[in-house]
Amino acid sequence: MKNLSLLLFQDTELLPLLLCAALILLVIKFYYDRHRKPENTEKEEENDRALPLPFVRASHRVRYTRKDRVILVTACALYALFSFWELGSAKFPHTTWQPQADQPNQSFILKLSEDTSFDQINVIYGEGDNNANLSSLQLGVEGMTIEGSNDLNSWAMITTLEKGSIYEYLTIEGSWNYRYIRITAASKNQTLTEIAFKKAGEDSLLPVTVQEDDNFSSKYPASLVIDEQDLVSIHPTYMQQAYFDEIYHPRNAWEIANGEYMYATVHPLFGTNLIALSIKLFGMNPLAWRLPGAIFGVLIIPMFYAILKMLFGDTRLCTLGTILCAADFMHLTTSRIATLEPFSVFFILLMFYWMIRWCQTSWYDTKFSGSLKLLLWGGIFMGVAIATKWTACYSAVGLAIILFASFFRRYREYKKAKQFLNEGQGTDEQNQFAKKVVSTFPKAMRTTFLCCFPFYIFIPVIIYWLVYLPDHVWRDGWSIANVWKQNMYMYNYHTNLKATHPYQSTWYMWLVDARPIWYFSGVKAEGISHSISCFSNPLLTWAGLPAIIYTAADFIRHRDRHAGIILAGYLTALGPWVLLVKRCVFAYHFYPTSFFTMLAIVYAAQALLKKDEKYLKWIYVFEGVYVFLFLMFLPATAGFGTTQTYVKLLEWFPTWYFG
Repeated sequence: MKNLSLLLFQDTELLPLLLCAALILLVIKFYYDRHRKPENTEKEEENDRALPLPFVRASHRVRYTRKDRVILVTACALYALFSFWELGSAKFPHTTWQPQADQPNQSFILKLSEDTSFDQINVIYGEGDNNANLSSLQLGVEGMTIEGSNDLNSWAMITTLEKGSIYEYLTIEGSWNYRYIRITAASKNQTLTEIAFKKAGEDSLLPVTVQEDDNFSSKYPASLVIDEQDLVSIHPTYMQQAYFDEIYHPRNAWEIANGEYMYATVHPLFGTNLIALSIKLFGMNPLAWRLPGAIFGVLIIPMFYAILKMLFGDTRLCTLGTILCAADFMHLTTSRIATLEPFSVFFILLMFYWMIRWCQTSWYDTKFSGSLKLLLWGGIFMGVAIATKWTACYSAVGLAIILFASFFRRYREYKKAKQFLNEGQGTDEQNQFAKKVVSTFPKAMRTTFLCCFPFYIFIPVIIYWLVYLPDHVWRDGWSIANVWKQNMYMYNYHTNLKATHPYQSTWYMWLVDARPIWYFSGVKAEGISHSISCFSNPLLTWAGLPAIIYTAADFIRHRDRHAGIILAGYLTALGPWVLLVKRCVFAYHFYPTSFFTMLAIVYAAQALLKKDEKYLKWIYVFEGVYVFLFLMFLPATAGFGTTQTYVKLLEWFPTWYFG
């Protein structure tokens, strides 16, 4: 089927994906048809109950209809299909050899027990036992030598290993014929997880045994480097190894899962702990370390739908926003790699969700304690978001803007209610309600303002500091002082970073998709190319820029509160990358901003539909092209197999490079 799919679509996975998608749609249709109510009494949107005074806003009540549920289930199921498909291999070598602490140049000898001709050496290393050597960390093969011999007396140098990257294959090609292989460590801090020798001219590995190992009875014998030969990939793709920032986060997660002293970490650890939990449950392999991000990528869809429903109500507009999310290139790519972004964005959206709910809740038709609970939940998830990645601090400013804007709106309602009473021209019901507003507001305002200090300062700080509690970041254990020192180290690292990268970009490039970041490229033996790049669906950015300009203009003209929420989220997510961050940055830093770009597009679409319903057909066309591009670019965004010709065909601009 893969060959047929490649022939039809230039994508080895698209045909089976489409067949599975069709099956999912049939199952969903069958289920909902069986459970269809005799009469559909559900309304598209329940109207808010009007309050006696027209200038006092009632609590907004959101009601989910059957149509909403169908759309949500369908979107989540289809997106999950694409996100989990070919996510990563569950097979990965993990037992690791390391020298004895008192033998920095320890060596051992392997024996090729059958054929001795090989043309490729595959080496992979993971992290060793950091707790066994308190002076340093067990990591790397740089400088390790590999020699060959046929008589155990005269040795010829095969290669000196380069630095390489953890959990990524290091492949050395050539032509050799040796019975014995001697491997010598360059320092006591090195590690070697697995080494394999490909039979010359064939896609198979040579059988290998340990010939000589002076430390065979130690905790880390030489047999560990050849005990998982069945897990070695001869032609590895992204499925069988780490790529891009997976050389950092899965490593830290493995340390947490195994109670190891941690290699330097430059981000908070809540998201890393989620990856560690998966590794603890499913083992150390690409599937396990990518699984949490893929799950959160799916969870983002209903989270985003809830925000769409609160802001727009209309299921057609919510569907548009859901498609923008589920068929965005960056959302898929970022969910399929073991980084912190899916967790960070999920909790950013969650903290905005609770803040928007609070803004849409009146003090005069709802229990006051209920409104405080909404703020409390917002503060809790703000703490979790910041404890995942500091970029949530930027969006936290957006929460503050929305909070104080709502305070100001409620104050204006209070002033108008006082004025209304002074004029004395209302009905008895209106006067009674005005008195309620005037008497309730001062205490509610004061209590809410005071509660914001523990909710949005003290609780997030406590959450942030407690996240470090189970992890071995320091040799001397957890303390408030050590958490402070660690965060000063992180701050200095990010502010003083001078690194450059061939695929770095600047914020204005993100707005028009000018510079994707290339993550991975590999070619299998049969000539199938695999490439992964991270960038937005072009229609998202090309429609999003005019949409955000329209949203800003509409806010200036009409002070629309929904436009204000979208702008607050957009500007605080993007603004720091414009004004504050001067170091090397990449396209994926646009990821949090992209969701507010989606909201701006939906806001603009709402304005079009209010103007004339005829625009609905053009919205459907836009959605169709958007999904088509998502499918078309899967070989460049998800790593699915294709031809090199097709990869080059997708490079629409000189700044787009996919391998």
